[in-house]
Amino acid sequence: MLPVGIEQAIQAGRYLSDIRFDAVSVSTQKRAMDTANYLLKENNFLDGLTVQYHDSLREIKFGKREGAEIDHTDKQTDYLRNRPDLYDPTDFGGETIDSLVARSIETIENLSEAYPDGKVLIVAHGVLLITLINALVGKEKSKWREGGPLANTSISILEKDQNKKVYTIKSFNDISYQSQNEEA
Repeated sequence: MLPVGIEQAIQAGRYLSDIRFDAVSVSTQKRAMDTANYLLKENNFLDGLTVQYHDSLREIKFGKREGAEIDHTDKQTDYLRNRPDLYDPTDFGGETIDSLVARSIETIENLSEAYPDGKVLIVAHGVLLITLINALVGKEKSKWREGGPLANTSISILEKDQNKKVYTIKSFNDISYQSQNEEA
């Protein structure tokens, strides 16, 4: 992590320091695990808190493009950002948007069942989170990237109505606590 990312994670941790989380679920990618560690060091309620690591919360797989510089003129890059319903990563062996949503929603639903009235902290990645949030609130596939990109260490709060089985956004892409506002 870059120093600015570490500082943002610490600031997020301070912002969330007085929230008693029932569970913390983190992507198994190093940058998410590091972010969670910096964030949780600031929390006042760590006793008995278990951190769960989930492969299903890893960032979308870009196949042969993994780690490469983003080509902003590429049609598939544009589709991923603006029209996920048209995104087709077949040529470079990437993951489909449907696969990303299916694997992440399964994890979120399992957490929702395990902690129906609880507060669960999710630490994951930009493409996954913006897509997941929009899918959970019922937006159509073409709008799954709406509102993105998310700022690094931004905080979004979703609430699930357990009776209606629907999610609503209570806070979205909040970086008001950051002294440096840089987007991913």
